[in-house]
Amino acid sequence: MERSQAYYRHQRNRVIQRKLNIVKNVWGAVDGNEDHPWAKEPGRLDKARMNCSCKMCKYEKHYDVPKASLKSKWDVMGQEIEEYFKED
Repeated sequence: MERSQAYYRHQRNRVIQRKLNIVKNVWGAVDGNEDHPWAKEPGRLDKARMNCSCKMCKYEKHYDVPKASLKSKWDVMGQEIEEYFKED
């Protein structure tokens, strides 16, 4: 499947808006009323690595939410245990 420029533009804008929301609402202003430098030039957020470890960005980590892969493994293990005890 070939992707058009519109697709890539949409994805870039989506990422920029997400990161801009974090910059404005989590990091806040630098000096009182002055905006964060990245808020002035949002295009820089496209490739910026925002290694934020706040509870909003890393919800699963802070609240010990298991990943989907672990949940599926636990389900399979539970089924195997049930089958083992049903055989006896």
